[in-house]
Amino acid sequence: ATEILIAALARTRADFGLAKMLGSLEVNLCILAPAVLGILWSAKEWVSVGNVKIDGHPEILANQDSKAQKAAADIVNEMIKISTTIQEGAMSFLFAEYTYMAVYIVLFSVILVFFTGVPTTIAFVVGAVTSIICGWIGMKIAVFTNVRTTHQCWKNLTAGFDVAIQGGCVMGLSLVSIGVLALFALVEIFKGHFSFENSEAMYEAI
Repeated sequence: ATEILIAALARTRADFGLAKMLGSLEVNLCILAPAVLGILWSAKEWVSVGNVKIDGHPEILANQDSKAQKAAADIVNEMIKISTTIQEGAMSFLFAEYTYMAVYIVLFSVILVFFTGVPTTIAFVVGAVTSIICGWIGMKIAVFTNVRTTHQCWKNLTAGFDVAIQGGCVMGLSLVSIGVLALFALVEIFKGHFSFENSEAMYEAI
């Protein structure tokens, strides 16, 4: 355990030395580039999930009799009906939740202004809005992916697994990427428009 700790400390010192060698532009690019790439990849995966057609796999049904084809058509219609109902319910839930959150954000922000100051209040509001955006994306892609995963599992488990991973990538990468961009924006805004005693005070406000 001691050897692992020493090795970790050595790597940390090396990374810190490398960061000191880089300029501010290079450091900012190291932060922004992965976040932007994450959002672009999330968009690409969302499109890939959207390209899955819920049609009952006619290429498979062509080798079966007419009864099987009719049964498959009924199943597809039921899948679309259920997924539409779930999507409407999910959006109604988010609307109700975000209504309460908006009230809470406004009321708690007033309290924060008096007890912690404007920077912390701004960080709180930005964090709350970021959470709302990520929650909406997560719910939207989850409902969007579920029915397509089920449909592809009808074909084979491999196809269903691929769609599930693509949907998960959208939620995971977009959440992290948006969070990094929001945090980076806060740091840059605070550096340029607010005066702090030191860096530690700024990060405490965030």
